[in-house]
Amino acid sequence: MIDDPKETTSPACSAHEADDAYMGFATRAEIVAFLAGLDKVDAEAIRKMLPRIRDDALHKELRARLAAIESVKSGT
Repeated sequence: MIDDPKETTSPACSAHEADDAYMGFATRAEIVAFLAGLDKVDAEAIRKMLPRIRDDALHKELRARLAAIESVKSGT
């Protein structure tokens, strides 16, 4: 029996408390560095970073930038 109601019974119950980097997301420093060089990155670099972006708004902006780059490449 668990005496403390805040105590969890498994590590998965605490996953929401884990650091973003531990969960596979980019750290704030990685995102800052990536955005600082964004004007020089190619579509592949954005594709690699997208799964590591946890912020929905930033993810949406990067997806739009990727679509724009791919549109220019395909000529449409």
